[in-house]
Amino acid sequence: MSHEVRANVMRDDHTLEGELEPPGTAVLGSPGWRYEASEGGGTVWKVRRGRTEAWDEVLDWAPYVSERLVVLGEDGKPAGRYYTITIGSDTLTKSLSDLRTADGWNDFSDDNGAASRSIREVLINIVTDQGKRLPRTPVVAHTGWHQLPDTGLTYVYADGRTYPADRFVRVVGAPEPLRRAAEPVERVASETECRQAVLDIAAHGWAGLLGLAVGARSLAYSFRPVSAAFIFDAAPNTGKTSAANIGRSLLLTPRPNCWPPVPTKGMNSTVTDIECAIDFEGDMPTLLDDIPLTRVSSAAEVRDMEKKLEYIIRAAGNATEIKGRRNRDLTPKPGYRIRSIPTIAAQMLPSSMQESLYRRSVVAYLSRGGDDLDWRWYKDQGGRSISIPLRTIGDRIIARLHALDSVDVHLAEIEYQAFVRLNLCLEKIMPGRNDFGSLDGVITAAAGMLSGLGLVGAVTGLDTPGLFEVVMAPLAASLARQAVLMNEQHTAHNDVAAAVGEALRKALSRRRAHIRNDKGIIGAFVPGQSEQDQGVMEKRDGTGWEGKGPACYWLPDRGPALAITTSNLNMLLKDSGDPRINTYTDRTVPDILLQSDVLFRNTTQKERAASHRVRIGADNLRLLLIKADVVWDA
Repeated sequence: MSHEVRANVMRDDHTLEGELEPPGTAVLGSPGWRYEASEGGGTVWKVRRGRTEAWDEVLDWAPYVSERLVVLGEDGKPAGRYYTITIGSDTLTKSLSDLRTADGWNDFSDDNGAASRSIREVLINIVTDQGKRLPRTPVVAHTGWHQLPDTGLTYVYADGRTYPADRFVRVVGAPEPLRRAAEPVERVASETECRQAVLDIAAHGWAGLLGLAVGARSLAYSFRPVSAAFIFDAAPNTGKTSAANIGRSLLLTPRPNCWPPVPTKGMNSTVTDIECAIDFEGDMPTLLDDIPLTRVSSAAEVRDMEKKLEYIIRAAGNATEIKGRRNRDLTPKPGYRIRSIPTIAAQMLPSSMQESLYRRSVVAYLSRGGDDLDWRWYKDQGGRSISIPLRTIGDRIIARLHALDSVDVHLAEIEYQAFVRLNLCLEKIMPGRNDFGSLDGVITAAAGMLSGLGLVGAVTGLDTPGLFEVVMAPLAASLARQAVLMNEQHTAHNDVAAAVGEALRKALSRRRAHIRNDKGIIGAFVPGQSEQDQGVMEKRDGTGWEGKGPACYWLPDRGPALAITTSNLNMLLKDSGDPRINTYTDRTVPDILLQSDVLFRNTTQKERAASHRVRIGADNLRLLLIKADVVWDA
């Protein structure tokens, strides 16, 4: 019998004076609403006021909350809330912000009636009312090492396990393939199996052992960061993904097969997808696979990949957020960060990748058909045979790091040994310190990554200097090649002015551009330069001059300067084919040329420092003012 019917019967029989006792529990924050919630069902009522109060059933279900999850911020303080909610046959974990939207409730198949905003506000109050009666469960938004409020230092795996085991903490945000790959394997390998697995890796190419070193070192990133990215640069079918996956296999075993690996994210994903994925994977081996550039890739594809590398490598090298973010009120919002050594597989790096990005990277170049890595062994039976031992090694490294009094001091000692050995190898290849002085930061980062072999040696009983011996010489040769590329990029990026001058001279002499004066009239107005050098020629009827292509306005009183629109200039730079200057966009060209001392600076408009308003005839144009001596010698 409903509450309304029962109340009427009682009034008619005069058996009860006053009103019927309200059903269920009051919804705090939503006056006039009450609810009952259990794992098996529930009800939500709303009061109907009249001469007497009655309670109408609004929903024949109510969200049942079994867990209150409190997200811990970087400072250990609460930074958000999640709730484990059961509605009908569905049990899902939802953030409080998810519950404020219709989509947050649509994931429940039995939530009929929750479409309106007013009902959702009541349901949120029902959820939070139950949550306050439950104990707090700490939640972390990324894997790795955390200082928990009550239990102290804890490592959190992607599948929610912890070391030490059974710590009271949850991790949210793990993609299902990653969570499954992180689940425990069927057994623990013996110490003999672990040693043999490392020896097998070393026997099948130095690149595999280097991948293992980077992966092992990533497990200690929070204790002692390595401020650099690690890149395998190699053509297809050289084993770059296999080498990177060896380190990743310390914590992850793909299911149902050991190949292909579960990447952090593909490099063809958006920047936002990449930064979200890499932020989640803290203190664990990462894999950004695969930079798909070739020599016939379009300029747009190259620029897109440069943008992604810029975000990832610069954030890793500078220990900054990948991208700054703001709340709706423009207050700072916590951004996504690099929490491990980003390992990138590339079949080719952009030819115009900046020198500053090379300085913040360690690049290992692999050759096809060489002894760098026997990728066929890994894809056949090798990858499967080392799978369980690598998982055991990964768990033992985590346990060892937890037991050390000072991880920082321990790793610093190993890094110093690696740094000395690497320097000796480089001295043989590149005699004289000045030859690779610009490589100092790269060598330091490489030594930091190699210290992971010290962690591997410690948990397997293998000799760390012996492991170093396998990788030192080929890594030094790879770094020497990186140094050459850095010097080439340094020369290219610092010779932008010469490249711009050369491109404009060629465009004018080949009549792909022409000179005009400040009235917009075509003519040979530049003193000391021939008609051909100015891209003009007399008309056949002798009535003036003619020219083809974009206009370059000669302004002798503004520097002197050649003035041209941004789009026209960038078109000429791209047509030149010069890799120093043909990969920029219309948006980036002005700032690049201003930094390279090609343009006159606008000192009156800070937001328009690279461009000027110039009166050309009857038009008021926005132009770039190129210094005349960039194009022609004074």
